[in-house]
Amino acid sequence: MKIIFAAYLNNPSASGFQRLWAIQQCGIEVVVFNTSNYPSKLGKRAESFAKILQTPRFRQNSASLEKDFINICKINKPDIIWLEWPREIQPSVLEEVKKINPRPYLISMQDDNPWGDRNGDKWMWKDYLKLVPYFDLHLVKRENDIKNLQSLGANKCRLWQHGIYSPLYHPSKNEIKIYPVSFVGTCMDKRGAFIERLLNDGIDIHVFGQLWNKRSGNLVNRFPNNFHPPVWGEDYANVIRSSELALCTVSDSNHDEWTMRSYEIPGCATAALVKKTPIHEKMFTNGETAFFYNNEAECSKIITEVLSQPGLSLQIGKNAERTFKKNNWTIESRMKDLFIELTNDKSINNYNPIIIN
Repeated sequence: MKIIFAAYLNNPSASGFQRLWAIQQCGIEVVVFNTSNYPSKLGKRAESFAKILQTPRFRQNSASLEKDFINICKINKPDIIWLEWPREIQPSVLEEVKKINPRPYLISMQDDNPWGDRNGDKWMWKDYLKLVPYFDLHLVKRENDIKNLQSLGANKCRLWQHGIYSPLYHPSKNEIKIYPVSFVGTCMDKRGAFIERLLNDGIDIHVFGQLWNKRSGNLVNRFPNNFHPPVWGEDYANVIRSSELALCTVSDSNHDEWTMRSYEIPGCATAALVKKTPIHEKMFTNGETAFFYNNEAECSKIITEVLSQPGLSLQIGKNAERTFKKNNWTIESRMKDLFIELTNDKSINNYNPIIIN
């Protein structure tokens, strides 16, 4: 089997990079098309210019991207074309690649939420929404995404659940903890007020991320030792591994019930403080593989209680890592399950015979 995998691959810890790795672990030949190689000729002005004109294509050099993408598909004649977050291409591109003989199967992977509450970002999804009927399969994060896609003419939809990405997220070789509590994330979705409550309660939480200086009032000035620059890749994983407890929020504006951190924290065998959601309740057992909270006051109380019991957080983290591995909640296992389903799907094999090693 041959797949063309098209994604913005500028960050080795990004979810797209992880899915690429997982496909390769299935023994599948992958031709990578890195869309980050097509920056806009407008440079740093591209994002603001695209937003003013409400035109997603201006964020990149879409004309060159589309031309090269069509050519690489024609040359390789893949069984499957997998596009991650396809927001800057036009329907004519998919119409063209569908003419390839044998006809490739088209998959869209999209784990954001065009129908969420981030009204200022809705313009980014204009072109993506036009593409919906052209894909054979949509991989999405939540049930509501399926309903919304079906209303736009989607053919097939499937929920995608992430998994532990072991090249980055694995237990530490030592058990030395630097941070009592950590949080890695951007200041958004009322997180500023949440972190402020914890700090005001005397919780020594260390925050790594963007926009905290701009969006959290004077919080960074009041607690300068608790705020740090953003971290990615190995540095991000090391922060999790170096924490007794790691805070796992979800994006309210995206209507999320789980996040990448839901897997990254257990992968590092660190105890997670997880927002109580229906999905998290299926993934974790409170007091055994994680600690649930409903609000900042409850979270603050739980942190104080857990840290007062030496060794408790360490044991919970180990329990979580062991449970996730036992349940095969790894990204390569999730990907293998997907391709087994594709192998057995007769509608796909009408285009190309799908064989997984």
